[in-house]
Amino acid sequence: MNNRTGCLVIHGFGGSVKEVEPLVLRLLEREYKVMVPSLKGHTGKREDLKNISYTEWIKSAEANLLSLLATCEVVYIIGFSMGGLIAINLGLKYQIDGIVTINTPVHYWNVKRIMINIASDVVKRDWRNSRRYLKSSKQLPFTALLNFKLLLGKTKSEMKDLKCPISIIQAINDDTVRKSSADYLFDHVGSEVKQLKFFDCAEHHILWSSDADKATEHIIEFLKII
Repeated sequence: MNNRTGCLVIHGFGGSVKEVEPLVLRLLEREYKVMVPSLKGHTGKREDLKNISYTEWIKSAEANLLSLLATCEVVYIIGFSMGGLIAINLGLKYQIDGIVTINTPVHYWNVKRIMINIASDVVKRDWRNSRRYLKSSKQLPFTALLNFKLLLGKTKSEMKDLKCPISIIQAINDDTVRKSSADYLFDHVGSEVKQLKFFDCAEHHILWSSDADKATEHIIEFLKII
């Protein structure tokens, strides 16, 4: 039933397709046609992100979207983190049947949550969070951060014109994206059909968290009803 339904799944800033892999596998099990672009410069090497503009990130996803639009009767876009900003931009340009944003940033870096996570690392003598923060700070060149901010500014100024249905998902314990981001998206997108869903236990990489199954089922149910 779903082989004529396409899903474009977009990973986040500085990340890779691995971030969305659990969701992709579930969609494939349900016979959706799924495409997962690797955004330009996102190779895991810091130097490859230098001098890459946000428009090239959008074009990376757009090429796969055009393929889905040419072969599928129904097309959805699902964007994780910055991928949600790209999803909105594509939804403004093309006729899309629905969008899902997952922990998509408008207001980012939850400093309180970061400090809690670092304190937890110290108590548990498990440096998982601290290592992740250090790795992120080393991997992202200034030009990439600047282009992320340019993409965010563009998206904020235009999201009022989005008309397709949208589901906005946000993890409460996200240390990268504040809860207010989801509230902002819900209040400012122009879609008449929109929903907002919070998950209490998940962190930023929700698709690899204890709430992964719940989040995935929520996404699939949304795709079924629109």
